[in-house]
Amino acid sequence: MLIFFDTEFSDMYIDPCLISIGFVSEDGREFYAELFGNENFPNCSEFVREEVIPKLQGGESVMTMRELSYGFVEWLMAFGEPVQFATDSLRWDWPWIETIFADFGAYLLEDSTVWQDIKNYPHRLAGVARPANVNGRPYLLPQSPEFHLAVEQAFERGLLSRHHALDDAKANRVAWMSSQNQL
Repeated sequence: MLIFFDTEFSDMYIDPCLISIGFVSEDGREFYAELFGNENFPNCSEFVREEVIPKLQGGESVMTMRELSYGFVEWLMAFGEPVQFATDSLRWDWPWIETIFADFGAYLLEDSTVWQDIKNYPHRLAGVARPANVNGRPYLLPQSPEFHLAVEQAFERGLLSRHHALDDAKANRVAWMSSQNQL
């Protein structure tokens, strides 16, 4: 099963911070989180302040990285079948998945005696934390004009908001399903 995802983050150039992340599965199950507080506003680009921040939902969507890590891993394991992440941007979005898994691994291990032995090897944490049903290789969504047109049409219907992580993931799902003749 494909899990479409998208991220929004503070800046594309200088030490970016994750602001929000949205996931939607082929069958429509969703997970959305915001990792943002007022202390991050000064670190955001002007674009993010104008296009992303106003679209944040707040409320139950706001969580710490630890809450995101635990909730996300639990959500993934509930599928009970193999899942593969699908993105339109490996360069910008995929590193956040690795960060979440690494953080989850660190949380699991911080109280164990093993933590002392591997804390200086963060590349090993992602492998420890990744649920067994997760394919470690992401699927890169088509970069064709037809796919991009289908994404644009998803936004034109007015039900989705561009630069909202969950809505961007939903638009990619709609475009992919359209390309597979599943709509």
